[in-house]
Amino acid sequence: MEKRIFIAIALSFFVLFGWAAIAPKLFPEMFKKPAPATTSTSSGPNKPKGPDRRAPEPTPVVPAAITTTAAVPAAGTPAPAPAAAAIVQRTVIDTPDYTAVLSNRGAQLVSFKLKHYHQKKRPIPVDLVKPRDPGRTDYPFTIVPRDAALKRLNEVLYQVTERKEPNGNHLVEYRYSDGTVTAAKTFRFTRQPYLFDFSVSINPPTPYRVAVGPGIRALTPEETDSQVVITGNGVVQIEDKFKIIARDGAPTLAAYPGIRYIGIEDNYFLTVLRPSRGGEGVLQKVAFVDGKSKTRRDDLYASVNSSAEGTVAGDAFFGPKETNLLDAYNMSEALQFGWFGMIARFFLEALVWINQFTHNYGWSIVVLTILIKIVLYPLQHKQNVSMKKMQKVQPKVEAIKARYKKAKSDAEQRQKMNAEMMGLYQKEGINPAAGCLPLFIQLPILWGFYNLLSRAIELRGAPFILWIHDLSEKDPYYITPILMTATMFIQTWLTPMTGDPMQRKIFLIMPLVFGFLFKDFPSGLVLYWLVQNVLTIIQQLIMNKWWRDHPDNDDKDKDKDKDVIDVKSK
Repeated sequence: MEKRIFIAIALSFFVLFGWAAIAPKLFPEMFKKPAPATTSTSSGPNKPKGPDRRAPEPTPVVPAAITTTAAVPAAGTPAPAPAAAAIVQRTVIDTPDYTAVLSNRGAQLVSFKLKHYHQKKRPIPVDLVKPRDPGRTDYPFTIVPRDAALKRLNEVLYQVTERKEPNGNHLVEYRYSDGTVTAAKTFRFTRQPYLFDFSVSINPPTPYRVAVGPGIRALTPEETDSQVVITGNGVVQIEDKFKIIARDGAPTLAAYPGIRYIGIEDNYFLTVLRPSRGGEGVLQKVAFVDGKSKTRRDDLYASVNSSAEGTVAGDAFFGPKETNLLDAYNMSEALQFGWFGMIARFFLEALVWINQFTHNYGWSIVVLTILIKIVLYPLQHKQNVSMKKMQKVQPKVEAIKARYKKAKSDAEQRQKMNAEMMGLYQKEGINPAAGCLPLFIQLPILWGFYNLLSRAIELRGAPFILWIHDLSEKDPYYITPILMTATMFIQTWLTPMTGDPMQRKIFLIMPLVFGFLFKDFPSGLVLYWLVQNVLTIIQQLIMNKWWRDHPDNDDKDKDKDKDVIDVKSK
């Protein structure tokens, strides 16, 4: 039976090892190392076939000083006539959470910087609008018309009207007309964090789409090299069904009717359109080629088709995937933690609550680990008692095995041996499965922590102490993995063993393998496992002292040697 326990433990280890080795192949969208983020396009046959496939934008020959925010008209001033503007104008919307910049060239969003989130290792705000090379006019809220001639609506200069509403909202209206076609775009920035309203209309009505993308934000070199970062996947919410469309595996063009929202995500940020008026949602994949490195990257545009009246309206979310924020906006489905997501979500809420007192997510992980240990203590104590009892009856187990030497080849003898051993375990009050259960419980917790630390924006860039500046990244000096490996050796040495001494040698190899696996995992995950090991060592030392005085550990039991002799003599 001790071999079965060993096999179960080994199986738990190989499941963990197999997940690390096989999951990247089974779920490439979750583990695939993203190619360097590029937004440049090449000329000739490599030119992308998407919303940006249009004639290069002519560089306006105007001084930089005139590309400023348009003045706010006085109250009661009539709106400008719907005609082409003369100069490029940029409107800056500044809120406590973000700074948005709109351009009247194409009436598009050219920048959306988050004030509370910075690039890793750089004091630069995260911009959810990728920078473009000159000539690109496919910024968020670009128009993708069915009539190619109307692509000029993304290149022309719109008239701008900007005003503050009595309720504090900031309204920006864009209008353009060439006498044949009239286009209007309206953006209303409210006090709701990262959420704003939009409306687009073309008259006479003609089929078109309003698109955001391509992709979401430019990655830093550190993030590009990370196997944990997942960037540019499409997200679609259709009634109660939430879908993630992997960037690499997405079809060239796919339509989704009846959407609640559609957009693009990465691990930590989200840009979506939530239409109140319009048609189907559409995801379009476009290939971009960097002019210098010739690196090809597929990126997605998320868009909404116009209604029969030629209108697309609703609100848009450009922001972080904060738990409370997405819950408030009914977009909690977009916060995906993969396998054992419910466990990860519970741990995240617990960490956020604990952090109110510790003000450090590293110490929050330590406190949460202690709480988890307390909750699992009865189960782990039962495991230790069971293993101690197993160790005590091991001579009797060996004696039974000696009586059934042909059990390996004789099924009848093997059945009798197993029945006799189970009778012995029942008499001694031993549950052989008790030693395996805590290990299987730890695996979901481990995976939940892994998904939490690689996807929860609350822990993105969260420092701990000294050399650990980001709990979502690996330990740069591998100090915590080394400590984790050392504590696993001590824990294994203190754990009672039964059966063949070779098992102990095999168990002593496992810390080395775990240390190798964990060296590139997020340091927060390694911290959890390290603290777990330290607490287990303390628990085991207490258990060993307690067992010496336990009634079941009476080495002077008069029946002990007698039972062994009787079994051997039969």
